[in-house]
Amino acid sequence: MADVRPFRALRYNPGKIGNLSLVTSPPYDVIDEEFQQRLYARSPYGIVRIDYGAVFPCDTEKENRYTRSKKIFSQWLDEKILVRDTEPSLYYVEEDYAGEFGKPCTRKGFLAAVKVEDAESGVYRPHEKTLAGPKADRLNLTLATKANLSPVFSLYDDPGFEIEKGFARMMESSPAPDAEVQSDEGTRIRMWKVSDPALAALIAKVMGPKSFFIADGHHRYETALNYRKILREQNPDSTGEEPWNFVLMYLVNLWSEGLSVLPTHRMVFGLEGFSAPAFFEKAGELFDIEEVSGGSEILLDRMKALRGKRHAFGLAVKGSSSLYLLSLKESVDLNEMFKSRAPAMRKLDVTILHGLIIEKLLGVDEKAQEEQKNLKYVKDAGELHRRVKAGEADLGFFMNPTPVAQVKEAAEAGERMPQKSTYFFPKLVTGLLINPLYEEEN
Repeated sequence: MADVRPFRALRYNPGKIGNLSLVTSPPYDVIDEEFQQRLYARSPYGIVRIDYGAVFPCDTEKENRYTRSKKIFSQWLDEKILVRDTEPSLYYVEEDYAGEFGKPCTRKGFLAAVKVEDAESGVYRPHEKTLAGPKADRLNLTLATKANLSPVFSLYDDPGFEIEKGFARMMESSPAPDAEVQSDEGTRIRMWKVSDPALAALIAKVMGPKSFFIADGHHRYETALNYRKILREQNPDSTGEEPWNFVLMYLVNLWSEGLSVLPTHRMVFGLEGFSAPAFFEKAGELFDIEEVSGGSEILLDRMKALRGKRHAFGLAVKGSSSLYLLSLKESVDLNEMFKSRAPAMRKLDVTILHGLIIEKLLGVDEKAQEEQKNLKYVKDAGELHRRVKAGEADLGFFMNPTPVAQVKEAAEAGERMPQKSTYFFPKLVTGLLINPLYEEEN
């Protein structure tokens, strides 16, 4: 059973931090070094200084990004930059953003403490593979701070919208939000602290018998499992009710109209002896190939028109301005080609791209893909085209977004999709609140 609870969050003290937009940041995994420096320059109290601190050449085992995070976190607690709410609460969030073609959208969700469960329990269902490096990084940070600094983003199955209706009733008489942020993506985020036992009971009732699906934050969830394992070993008489048995989670109804999934495109580089004509010859046996003029936006429109009808990919080739549309031939038997995979996985574009094109046609095996030896991920289609044209990669592949229903089916089948199969937009900012993994403030 899913155990979803109110908790006493740590938050920026409004008496000391007037503009939360200056101290919050995107999730760590979308921050590069240049962006990190800009975030540092915004405020001496930016959450990036703890969640994704700078690395220096002189760092040692005794002085490094994690020891600095621990020191800064402790200082902010002592100085009351961060203060803890006095009563357990749920935190309702509304995010206003521009969706596909600029359409105004609002995503509604809530932040809570959710009991950490092993995958075998069936309570949580991941859909993407994880890597050792990011998990080690997040575990070191958690050990240093004893806190969840950013949430795991998960989806729950509530077709009757009982939970959303419960929050809507609370919002009818709600004052101004307790926190408001303008994100770097342009999203307007509003958050309300909700301390209502009846609503908490409703959520426990609705969520109890159901699983949740991790949308974003697989490394963070597995880090929570690893942290719990360490604390259990240190505390053999633990009851299961200690704060470190829970993880900070942002929960959104998978039936919500405000839920958007964007594609993540791929660049394939460093292919030994790569020949574009040879690739086209092999690909032509499996795909109908058509050159598309007019740029990447026209190509994406053509791909979108084929959603749900044919498996389609866009293609850019090193050093060329030309773009191509690859449509899987109807004669290709995906059930036979991917017979070792669950039926839910066989029909995914990412399965076809990674298993058929990248592995079989280009010779980049699954292990090399996971280690990103020949693979880079790009969010913006125009950027992908420019970089491949400039010679940064042998090939660039444009993707359609993975439908939420297919993510759910893959997770229910117990399958893991390739990394970056989904990009749920917008990203929830880090620093809105923190989940301390200890009973009282240090």
